[in-house]
Order: sequence, then structure tokens, then C-alpha cells
Amino acid sequence: MIDSVEVEVAAGTGGDGGVSFLREKFSPLGGPDGGDGGRGGDVVLVADSRLASLDRYSDSRVHAAGPGVPGGPNQRRGASAAALELPVPVGTTVWVVGSDSEEPLADLQHAGDRAIVARGGRGGMGNRRFATPTRQAPKWAQYGAVGQRVSLRLELKLLADVGIVGLPNAGKSTLLTAWSKATPKIGAYPFTTLEPQLGVVNLGYDSFVAADMPGLIEGASEGVGLGIEFLRHIERTRVLVHLLDMTREEPLEDFHLINNELKEFGHGLAQKPQILGLNKMDDPDAQARLELIQPEIDALGLPWLSLSAAAREGTRELALRALQALREIQATEVREAARELPELHPEPAQRSRFDAYRDDDGVAIVDGPTPNWLAQTLPLDEREAREEFYIRLRRMGVQRVLTRLKVKDGERIRVGGVDLAWES
Repeated sequence: MIDSVEVEVAAGTGGDGGVSFLREKFSPLGGPDGGDGGRGGDVVLVADSRLASLDRYSDSRVHAAGPGVPGGPNQRRGASAAALELPVPVGTTVWVVGSDSEEPLADLQHAGDRAIVARGGRGGMGNRRFATPTRQAPKWAQYGAVGQRVSLRLELKLLADVGIVGLPNAGKSTLLTAWSKATPKIGAYPFTTLEPQLGVVNLGYDSFVAADMPGLIEGASEGVGLGIEFLRHIERTRVLVHLLDMTREEPLEDFHLINNELKEFGHGLAQKPQILGLNKMDDPDAQARLELIQPEIDALGLPWLSLSAAAREGTRELALRALQALREIQATEVREAARELPELHPEPAQRSRFDAYRDDDGVAIVDGPTPNWLAQTLPLDEREAREEFYIRLRRMGVQRVLTRLKVKDGERIRVGGVDLAWES
């Protein structure tokens, strides 16, 4: 199962604005009538419950949305491109490659969840938008903006309520088979299970989803064995059933080994509530060992049940205990969420339309969505287009800020990566 991939996505470029003049028999001076270009297509990830892995994104191709249609004559607006929808499994977390943020871009936990991961470029304005009483026949229009291009890391974390953990060959797959209709591979040797397995545990009046995690071993949190590949899947579980093989010489040492790996991996795994499942109790040696170490097990302060997954003895009781712990946790989460509800009328955030400052090389920088968009899409080699650009900057208050920065006429400024001489 492929559960982590990097993929590059590119939203569509906006359509260019049209350059056109009205040509009708009785309107010799009809004026400009070029329409606006359409918006480029967004790239959208959609959670699809029919998918189980990210293998369709294992190649290196770029997933690109279509461009917007250019504007036409007679004020015809170009059509916007359709969004490119990329289906991903439920439970996919989306990260931006190279970002310093510790928060994911999106977390798609339910079927039908959607996330726009790259926005299409705005369509350019046609030449009719730039006509004024003193500029009655502009022969230029705005280009369409380039769509966002982003490298993403997709990580799939299984959505299970209860995770079954333990050393290899502890009987995890056998327990999942006893609980549900799942059919994981079962064998009397370590690492029989090479990828996580899900199963729905139906208790008649209620149910939950359980996941059999591939066997963890010492050093799993550092990449030894299979653990580092699958520890992330335990993150979403709310309850852990820690299965111990009671036929082993030191089952409590196994318990501490696994818990240490959970602690080393972090992400709150060590804090998850655990239920001990003392497995293979149909073996006489296991029963004798339980009598010897029961005081030590009681001292752990965790609920425990004895069972034999192979003989299906005690498995339902363990499932009922896991369900009880799950519902208690969910009730606590609901109460905590209610206490953290935001105010009904929060104060609106104050957002600046642009920033202006001098760079290390002394050049004045104007940075903001609208100034950058205008600088990158207007044909600034045209004198009239350049005048329009400066007029719009002055309306935004850029001139006042540049005056405070002591920027003089003719001095070079940089807007949206474009260098040009400032004209007040």
C-alpha cells in the first residue's frame, strides 16, 4: 500500500483580456469592446471512500488544470476553466513541500471533503475596462494571471477508532479476524502482515473500526523494521488495544518496548488510552505465567483482559471494553469542543492591502496580492498601461507609503518581482 507520495499540481492560467473595437455600420466611433478573460481552473483534492491507497499518484507527472478562455469582441467574457478534481482516499493529509508551517494544508477525514490546493489565475481585463474620457481607445489589455504551482506531500493515515498494536506474531491479525470479516494474512512467523488492515467490529447494537498495525520492533521509531512506515496510522486512533503474547518469557518487557517506541515517535501516541489484551491464554504455560506476573500487570494501572484470539475466547469481551473506552473518549471530546466554541461576533481581523519596505539592496519593495497581480499582468512596456498601473497604486495609498520611505521620482522600485521606475 502506497501511503505517502509527493505530487506536483498546477492550476490553470487565466485567459487574456480581449483587445477589440466596435465595428458596426452606424457606430463608426463605437470604442473598445474587448471582453475579460476567464479564470483558470483550480486544483481540488476530493476524499473518495472507494480508494484505499495513493498509488495513482506514484508517478512524477504534473497534474495541471486547464486555462481560462481569452476574452472576445463585443464584450464577450471568456469561459472559466473547470476545476481539476483529484480523488484521494479518506484520511489523506496534505502538506506543502518546503513549507515551514507545522499545520497541514488540508486534512480530508470524511468522504466528500474537498480542499482547493492550487488556485487558478484570474482572467485579464479587456481593453474596454481601461477606457477613460482621456484614454478613449486603449490598444492593450491585461494578461491572464498564472495559476499557482505547488509541490504537495500526501500522507494517508487510516481512519480507525481502535488500533491493535504489539510485537510481531502477537496475534493481532488473528484478533482482527475474530472481531470482523477482515481477512488479513495470518502465519506463525513474524511480519506476516506487511501493511495495515481495517475491519468493522459489529457488536449488534453498535460498531467501531479497528486496524491491525504491522508488527513493531525495537527501533521502529527510528526506521527499523516496518514501524516508521505505519506508526503514522496509529495517530488517528482513539484507543489502543495492546496485545501481549503470554507464551513469551517476558511479556511485560515486550509491553515496555512497544510503549517506548510509541513515545519516541511522538505525536501523542504514548498518551492514547490502552487496554491490555493478554493473548494465547489457551496455552497452559501462559496461564502459569499470568499467575506469576499478575501483580506487576495490576501495577500498570491499565484495564486488561485475558483471551485466546485463535480459539475466539474472550475476544467479544475485549471488543466491548474497547467500545466503552471509545465512547467515553468521544463524550469527553464533545464536552471540550463545546467549551472552546468561538464568540458569536468575533472582532474582524485587520488585514493590510500591501506592505512596503526597503530591501537589503536598498530597493523599495511593494508587496501585496493586488499590486503583484497588476505588475505581473499589465503590459508595462506600453506607456498607457504603465500610467494605469501607477494610477491604481496611488488609489491604494502606495504613494503615501513610498513618500515615507523617501522614494523619489525615477527611483527603481520592485512590485511582484517586476522592477520599474516610480512615477508619482
